[in-house]
Amino acid sequence: MKELKIATGVEEYLLAGRVAVSFNPTDMNFLERLSRAFSELDALQEEVHQSREKIMDDREVFPIARELDGKMRGILNDLFGKDICEPLFGSMNLYASSGGLPVWANLMLAVTDEVQSALQGELAAREQRIAKYVEKYKK
Repeated sequence: MKELKIATGVEEYLLAGRVAVSFNPTDMNFLERLSRAFSELDALQEEVHQSREKIMDDREVFPIARELDGKMRGILNDLFGKDICEPLFGSMNLYASSGGLPVWANLMLAVTDEVQSALQGELAAREQRIAKYVEKYKK
């Protein structure tokens, strides 16, 4: 049987050298999940900030942060369809900071940067491919 090879755009990415994920960075379904996850994570981040303002004893924030960390891990794991949080972050709370941002935000911004780059690359490739076929069949 003859097989046709079809480009799907699915790429494999290694996150911080610890866990591999696969997705097409131009897939609108993935982009929708990414956008929804970013909004949900941002809302949880705000929830921690609001909790800190209301709490008199700083130690009371720990169980709240632990609970919200669990929710964040669920959102990120759902986005990629597998457990990425345990191998990537271990027991670190996702509210921990690195480079001035929470570690969850660093992950999401890295993915967003890749998506933007892939979208730009695909637009350029599309124009070249269309031009090739236009020239071929224009004769």
